[in-house]
Amino acid sequence: MYLKRLFYVLLIAMSIPADTAFADNELNAILKKIDEKQKSVETMKGQFVQRKSLSLLQNEVVSKGTMYFKRPQRMVWEYKEPEKNTMIVNGNIVWFYLPDLKEATKFDLSQKAEIKSIFEKMAIGMGQSGEEMKKSYDVLFLKKVKKSDKNIIVLQLIPKDAAISNFFKKIHLWFEEDGALYKTELFERNNDMTIIEFKNMKFNTAISDSVFDFKPPKGVKVANPLQ
Repeated sequence: MYLKRLFYVLLIAMSIPADTAFADNELNAILKKIDEKQKSVETMKGQFVQRKSLSLLQNEVVSKGTMYFKRPQRMVWEYKEPEKNTMIVNGNIVWFYLPDLKEATKFDLSQKAEIKSIFEKMAIGMGQSGEEMKKSYDVLFLKKVKKSDKNIIVLQLIPKDAAISNFFKKIHLWFEEDGALYKTELFERNNDMTIIEFKNMKFNTAISDSVFDFKPPKGVKVANPLQ
């Protein structure tokens, strides 16, 4: 569960397929904006709404929370409802914290090179170049749509890498006209689907480094499965 949750977050942490070649001049111009947006962002913060459709259940599971991102490779993904839990990424160190259960799980990616390699392939936009990204995904243009007053372009990523395709059949990335990520759709192998939509995003505002530091509170049980 923890690995899949981490993959979700890394995929949407500025999921920007830069420099992908398309024949259409208009699409090339939009992709250039996406690339420029990625390069211009040092920090971002905002809210998200996650909708999980399970193949075995009729009703979707809706979660809401707050996210923070800061280069290089720092992120907080905090679920506030219906249940509280937090993921913190700070370089090679990843924490999952369940405050109600008083449990925390720590992953030190430097301890397992093969797992770190998978995470790096999933971390589109977190230091991965466009050429590196294209080694792991086939990128296709799907459509343009209009949402309220926003013009949206939708791209599809098909995993080439077996480690990624074990989790996802395909990924749809929805971008606003200026290159900002609007929504992500993750289609899993078991026919579950996760949609994550972003709200009130703010770019390049000051975020303290301390936001990404985590020390388990007293009484919290800590597991380290990679040791």
